[in-house]
Amino acid sequence: MQRGEIRPGRSSATLVRHPAQWKGDGAVMSSVQTVRTSFVIDVGVVAPEGGHQVVVDVFAPSAGVEDVSVLWWLQPGGGMSRRYWDLDVPADVGNYSFARYLASRGFVAVAIDHLGVGESSRPADGFSLTSEVVADVNAYAFDQVIAGLRSGTLVDDLPPLPGLVSIGCGHSAGASLTIYQQARHRSHQALCLFGYGGRGLPSYLDPELVRYANDPEALRRDIVDLVRARNPDPLPTLPRGNSELLVAVPIAESVHEALVAARTNLLAVAGFSTMIPGNAAPEIAMIDVPVFIGHGDKDIGAPLHEVGSDFSGSDDVTLYRLAESGHNHNVSPNRERLWGRVVAWADAFRCDRKPW
Repeated sequence: MQRGEIRPGRSSATLVRHPAQWKGDGAVMSSVQTVRTSFVIDVGVVAPEGGHQVVVDVFAPSAGVEDVSVLWWLQPGGGMSRRYWDLDVPADVGNYSFARYLASRGFVAVAIDHLGVGESSRPADGFSLTSEVVADVNAYAFDQVIAGLRSGTLVDDLPPLPGLVSIGCGHSAGASLTIYQQARHRSHQALCLFGYGGRGLPSYLDPELVRYANDPEALRRDIVDLVRARNPDPLPTLPRGNSELLVAVPIAESVHEALVAARTNLLAVAGFSTMIPGNAAPEIAMIDVPVFIGHGDKDIGAPLHEVGSDFSGSDDVTLYRLAESGHNHNVSPNRERLWGRVVAWADAFRCDRKPW
């Protein structure tokens, strides 16, 4: 592959039923076909040695949908591949694909496997995958994708989208990486953060780690050594049995199977750092675009209102708590309430291309 080259992979089309308009608890139903195409992106110019490529799925409305003006850049959380955004569940059980939901509403959605996880390359040294490094690779991949969409050269039957703008969206540790990407590269016009708590998980820390709370400079200096001392594998796979904490509500067996199929290894360094309170405080302080923060009512981490107050650099912060949801909101029985709420928030882009 050439540097920056994007190579197409598999393609599929799906008919998705969705609310045509968000009207509180009511909706009008319609059907729109969405198309998913996988791409392999060469990132060798910015990645650590051995980190040759990342894989993304692009979800686009079928031909004929008007005003495709917003791209969602979807980053999965720890232990999840890009398939978290496109859970493969039988249609009679329901739609569990946030990516297809977005595409069916006229957005382009792109889900990425971070370098080191899923189908993306594993660098020679997995400990090199700090939050900063992963964010830089993701930003480079994002630049290639949005350039291809704007020029009309990426997806067949999708015309050039020269005015395309983007929303950076991440779940859990993927939300943290979204913040790092925005602070370092200013890729997006808004951020949507699911299950994000920048205050870490202090109750899970040992006394040595507690000393790093709210000291991001010291944490970044020592993070690789701290992780290496606790786990010799920089890309470990979590043992089964964590779903009760993350799901927290009853789900159908087919939904559980889809969630298991989306599992992958962790980015130990980047993921571990998110557990330390204040780990991304400098980056959060740099966020000056609109921010949507969504939590489940049975979520983990800091309370929603506390997390929202950290984003003092943004003049537009929206908080939303989803009823009957654990940390993995995409499997909540109320997931489409959350999805509908964020689509209503994002529709401001289509009402006014520069709403903020």
